[in-house]
Order: sequence, then structure tokens, then C-alpha cells
Amino acid sequence: MTPLPALAPALAGAVACLLAAAGLRPVRRAVPYLGGVTLAAATAGAAVTGTMTAMGPLDRRVSAVLLAAAAVALLGLIADVGALPLVTRLIVESVAAGGVVLCGVQVTLTGDWLDGPVSVMWIVAMTNAYGLLDRLGGALAAVGAVTGAFLAGTALVLGDPSLAALAAALAGACLGALPYGRARGRVRLGPSASLFAGFVLTCTAAGLTAGRGTAVVAAGLLLPALAAIVGAGAYAVRRPRRAGRPAGPARNAAPALCGVSAGTGTAGLAVALGWVPASTAAAVTAATATALLCCARLRHDFIYARPMWAWASLWMPAGDDRQRGRVPRPRSAGNPPPPVVRRG
Repeated sequence: MTPLPALAPALAGAVACLLAAAGLRPVRRAVPYLGGVTLAAATAGAAVTGTMTAMGPLDRRVSAVLLAAAAVALLGLIADVGALPLVTRLIVESVAAGGVVLCGVQVTLTGDWLDGPVSVMWIVAMTNAYGLLDRLGGALAAVGAVTGAFLAGTALVLGDPSLAALAAALAGACLGALPYGRARGRVRLGPSASLFAGFVLTCTAAGLTAGRGTAVVAAGLLLPALAAIVGAGAYAVRRPRRAGRPAGPARNAAPALCGVSAGTGTAGLAVALGWVPASTAAAVTAATATALLCCARLRHDFIYARPMWAWASLWMPAGDDRQRGRVPRPRSAGNPPPPVVRRG
């Protein structure tokens, strides 16, 4: 690879970071829901600028991914400002994913016509998994920045500077949006940003693994998606607040998911360089995802069951020799028993 195409990811990432930081300024007395539009515009503009400056015309895959991701971001914007039926959302996402698959970005597991439907289902599923990261207290920007950076490095190792520029542009935009996503009362990225980022990252991973072996495809798809899968599972099993109110954002989710993304990104680079077998990486990733989801579920059940145990202990007898019923409250020092009055 010549040095000039190798500069495209760096240029795209720098431009996207500057555009996102300039567009996502803190706003007082309001939390705007248009942060996702700014992130999508910064990513698209930086990817086009970096690619055309360093390599010339855009790759057909990059153009298809950007157009389809823009449609998905518009879908998220509609969900921001009003209600959107789930069926409509899935139909639009499936059509966008189908257009990307027709342009050569697909999951090549079988080499047959089944690859098309499998690719559409995988892209739609992972896009919605990333859509839940926006509700985890700034996890979307952190995971998007780390995953995009490692995907850009993997694309450079595999000799695909076009997809590297696209992933680097998204990483730069997420990095520029990171300070504003965690601060309360500033900018909320919203579903438009989360769906856009998930669509771009999933399509980039699918494009890098297209036409390769089954083990490489499995590892290349599971490694970048592990953080999204774990984040979606953690959000799904979170304990709601009392009185039916939804739980607040998990402030500690972003560093944990960022570490997961860094670990899987390093493993992906090792697979691309030939240091780790792809089958081993895929098996370990699948086992790790299952273990993390099970741990999150067990932790949720344990935390939720503790107040139930405390409540049940007030009504259950400690033995057969005790009277059944509510345990009497012990008297405190400030409430002494009544004095005994002696008569006669």
C-alpha cells in the first residue's frame, strides 16, 4: 500500500473529530436530540473528504454504506421527535441492509443465496443492539470510538483503505462527541446516532470479512459486535426503579464496554496479522459473550431477590415452636415498655 492511501484514515478521523466537536456544543436549559444528525454528517463528510483527497473516487461499498446509514439515521431522528412503530423501523432497516448487501457488503458463510438473508438479519440485529448503547450513559461514543479505531487498523492490515477511512471517520466523530455525551444537560446523541454508528460498524466488519473463510467470517463479525451484544444484554436485564419508573443510565457501563471493545479490537488485529487462529478467536468470543450475559442475568436476579428475602422473612416463622405471623418489632431505647403498676 502506498503512503498516500494509508493517510486517508488519519485524515478522515481528524476531520470527523473536528466537525463533531464543533457541532456538538453544550446547550443550556435544553437537551437537544439532534446530536446524532451532527455525528452522521461529520462521519459522512470526513469519509468522503479523506477518501477523495487520498485515493480519488469513492468505493461503491462506502457510498452504499453511507447512503443506507443516512436513511437509518433519519429513521432514528423520526423516533427522536415522535413515536415510530417497530414494524416500520424493522422494514426500513431491512431495506437499507438489503441495498448494502447488493453492493457487495455481505456475510459469506455459505457461499450460496442464504448469505443475503443472513447478512440482512445480522446487520439489522447488530444495528438495534448498538441502538441500546445510547441509554447506558455515554457508552455509545466510547464504544464507537474504540471499535472504529481498531476496525480502521484491521482494514489497513488487510489492504482495504476505503473501509479504513470510513471506520476512522466514525471513530473520530465519536471521539469528538465523547465529552458531550457524558455530561448531563448538554447533548444527547439519541437513536439517530446509535443506529447510524451501529449500521456503519456492522457493515464495515461485514465488508472486511466478505469472501474469506468461515472461521475468519465468524471471528470478524463476533469480535466487533461483542461490546454491543453485552451492552444490549446488560440493558435488558437492568432492574427498574420502584413504582414502575425506568432505571437511570448506567454510569459505569461506558468504561467497562470500552475495555471490552479494546480487548476484542486487539484480538481482531491479532487474527488479521495471523498471530491467533480465527477459529479460536471466534470460539473464545462466543463463550465470553455467553458468560458475560449469564453473569449480568445472575447479578440482576440476586440484587432483585434480596429485598424479596427481607420481606419474606417478616412473614415466615423461624421454627415450629414460634407463633406464625408477623415478627413483632423490637422496642428501642427511646420507647421503653410501660411501667408495671403494683396493686394492693
